[in-house]
Amino acid sequence: MTDLSLSALFERQARLAPDACAIEHGGHVLTYAELLRQSTALAAELRAAGVGPEHVVVLDLPVGTRLVAAMLAAGRLGAAFLPLDQRDPRGRRDRLLTDARPAAVVKRDGLVVPEAPPQPLLDRVPRVASPPAYLNYTSGSTGEPKGVVNEQHAIVNYIEAAIAEYRFTPADRQLQFSSIAFDIAIEEVFTALGSGATLVLRDEDFRYEDVEDFLRLVDKWGLTVVNLPTGVWNQLGRALRQVPRMRLPTAVRLMVIGGEAAGPDAAAAWHAAAVHPEFRIVNTYGPTEAAVAVSFAELTADGPVTIGRPIRGVGLAAVDADLRTVPDGELGELLICGIAPARGYLDLPDETSARFGTTADGRWFRTGDLGRVRADGLIEFHGRADEQVKVRGGFRVEPGEVANALLTYPGLVEAAVLPVDLGVGRTLAAFVVAVDTTAPPRAAELRDHLAARLPDYMIPASFTPVSAIPLTDRGKVDAGVLRALQSAVRSRPESSGSVADTVRESWAAALGAEPEDDDADFFDDGGDSVAAVEFLGQLRARLSQAPPLRELYRAPRFGDIVRQLTQDPADVSVHRLAASCPQPTNKRVAP
Repeated sequence: MTDLSLSALFERQARLAPDACAIEHGGHVLTYAELLRQSTALAAELRAAGVGPEHVVVLDLPVGTRLVAAMLAAGRLGAAFLPLDQRDPRGRRDRLLTDARPAAVVKRDGLVVPEAPPQPLLDRVPRVASPPAYLNYTSGSTGEPKGVVNEQHAIVNYIEAAIAEYRFTPADRQLQFSSIAFDIAIEEVFTALGSGATLVLRDEDFRYEDVEDFLRLVDKWGLTVVNLPTGVWNQLGRALRQVPRMRLPTAVRLMVIGGEAAGPDAAAAWHAAAVHPEFRIVNTYGPTEAAVAVSFAELTADGPVTIGRPIRGVGLAAVDADLRTVPDGELGELLICGIAPARGYLDLPDETSARFGTTADGRWFRTGDLGRVRADGLIEFHGRADEQVKVRGGFRVEPGEVANALLTYPGLVEAAVLPVDLGVGRTLAAFVVAVDTTAPPRAAELRDHLAARLPDYMIPASFTPVSAIPLTDRGKVDAGVLRALQSAVRSRPESSGSVADTVRESWAAALGAEPEDDDADFFDDGGDSVAAVEFLGQLRARLSQAPPLRELYRAPRFGDIVRQLTQDPADVSVHRLAASCPQPTNKRVAP
């Protein structure tokens, strides 16, 4: 078992090559020596503010060098860091901050010491083997976020295994792409800084319209390693298939994915577009309750899509309800054991004891995921066994949390939330029952209500008013009836008439519901950059024309879009497709 920490991994590289580039951000370069000085100075500030072992340090600041320095500083003091995504609603961030009971909050312009005294993590969830490394939150069966404490020995074991699997060298350049609140971001940061490589941070205005635009940015920044949520990778891979002559930049030697099931068609498309002679795709698997990931699988152009084999120090098996290993080839719940499982859930001893345990062979965690072990030892992933789902590129959510938030809206008496597969990938659909069923609240009102309480990936793409939530004969929500109701508007035959009807149908195909009126705003109705590209693709397929993405952001209302498409083309910027050109209907990008 390693006695290193994340900060010690970085400091080792800082001593070996102090003048090497550690971080690039917004055109600025920070060396390993400069990052070490920043983190040392910030650790001294935190210590003076009273931060010590087993405390939580909340990082409430945008992605940048200060955020990375704060991660390192917390580790130097034996404290856990909790990064907050600045794109989440202030109410959501405040709720997590209150639950974390931190000793300090790192802001852009200084430190804030909360009035409430900090509560050490040891008093809230028992230690396993080493100091805490980071605190992360996941949705749970109670409908409330649950804090998960991962320890230093587990995350260092993973980072060292990942550096070896990915064959990192100081010549590599890796993009920090994921939400900083997503544990994949920890992998992105520390596989780079733990190997002497360069970490490239996204600019705040990072935006691309399609896969060609994305690859142009990858080339511009000279990236050699691209780490993406699987949902984004799947979407871009499908777009690549539409333009088979497109190629990856020569420098890209590795793609790392994780978060949900990978598609074999996407793997084939990425391999077909690769130029580097040693190009590889590595698929990772792991829940929040184990340090980032517990298995690696190399995906080839025509091979099976699996989650591979467990990393060193970790076991991964398919088990039955009594935790007995099932025979190879049979479906079972995936059980993680060994060095990887977290301490457990903050202040939830019953839930911790139900999912975590310790035996003479080590610690284990019941994932709630289904899988089977093949005859060759590779492990296949077969989805969730419980109600948690992954949406919008791999974010794991509990639909019950969303339904509970909906029921805080005045005038709603029932709500059900289900995962649905739309053009934008897997997202959520909400069904609501109002006190006055003749005058239900507008979707925009419900969306605004949720936006103040939940992150954007948890906000449903559609809100359907119903007179009652249908139930099965066992008293459970009849998901089949609700999904059929939700999909009815999307499966209507295409109109043969007006541009307005076609825009309305394309809107519904992308968002799951038609616009309510001419003033309906595409982005207020749940659209993001993924849905926007899907919407424009639908328009091109149906009308052979669509506004450019920048025009949709400038004028996102339904009436504005119809007017753009019905004006004389000399008076408006509209992208038209020649009749002989392919019409990509699945060109999508990441949020």
